[in-house]
Amino acid sequence: MNTRFAVATHILAYLAHAQGQPVSSEVLAGSAGTHPVVVRRLVGTLREAGLVQSQRGAGGGTLLARPATDITLLDVFRAMQDTEPDLFQVGSTNPNAHCDLGRVMQETLEGLFGPAIEAMRTALAAVSVAQVAQELSQRLAGCPGNPG
Repeated sequence: MNTRFAVATHILAYLAHAQGQPVSSEVLAGSAGTHPVVVRRLVGTLREAGLVQSQRGAGGGTLLARPATDITLLDVFRAMQDTEPDLFQVGSTNPNAHCDLGRVMQETLEGLFGPAIEAMRTALAAVSVAQVAQELSQRLAGCPGNPG
């Protein structure tokens, strides 16, 4: 199962929580429970999408490239999709045109999946990384033993 979207969202929420302080890939990886190489690859993809920037040198790391309120989960999803085919991959199928079902399958699936894909995009566009960070802060504040 692909976790890049979830880990990329985790990275961006962590950066939003860091409030402008650069964060190393090791710290991000430790928080996300993955390897720093995975984080560096995802950061590279997020950088290409214009969502993060990197500072080199001592005290360097990754920062948000724009305010967390201006980055939606749809932005993150699209950045991760650039390196993968469409979520439902309907256009990648090659049904048998000589089969009665095969001839109409792709059009049928596109008609059925289209509204679901559009609903997902609408839902993701409605949530900013700032909202994810705020939700995380609220959950942390409610944790026993957390001074937050």
